[in-house]
Amino acid sequence: MHESDEVIERVAMTLRREAVAVSPDFDARVMQQVREESRQVAAPGVWRWMTRSRTVRVSPLAGLAVAAGVAGVVALAAREGTVDVPAGAPAPVAIPAASVPNQQMMQFVFVNDSASKVAIVGDFNDWDEGVSPLRRVSDKGVWTITIPLAPGRYQYTFVVDGTTWVPDPGAPRTLEDDFGRPNSVITVGDATT
Repeated sequence: MHESDEVIERVAMTLRREAVAVSPDFDARVMQQVREESRQVAAPGVWRWMTRSRTVRVSPLAGLAVAAGVAGVVALAAREGTVDVPAGAPAPVAIPAASVPNQQMMQFVFVNDSASKVAIVGDFNDWDEGVSPLRRVSDKGVWTITIPLAPGRYQYTFVVDGTTWVPDPGAPRTLEDDFGRPNSVITVGDATT
């Protein structure tokens, strides 16, 4: 006999010798408790209906419709979060559109409440900070500019107070940094597609 078998046999013998006295109504009480709990679990309820697992099949067309609906809700929610421009505040700078086909007006927003001036420099303005100054539209440090851009990929960055180059925190960064300065990247698609 194996050693673990001997231990099990000793425990079994001890349990057989020491009989446990159970009250006569023990079975009835256990069965009553089981019935009560099964009624609570079986009770129909909204929570049980909502948490029940289901298989959902959606056609591609229905999937596109749901995606369009979600995109619409997100667009409306984003529209609700637009910046309120105080009365008398200067309007954002809009650079006139050139005669390049398919240009899109792209709005750039930068937040820095301690800046006294902010400009945007990039491939689209020959990295000249005098060409595209942002306008402060809020006393909370919101700066903005709208620039017409033709379809393509552009590198850019914000210049704060003429000395500090700051990448756009809301845009992806380029893999390579020209002259060790951080740049962001924006890709403008064709408006007709």
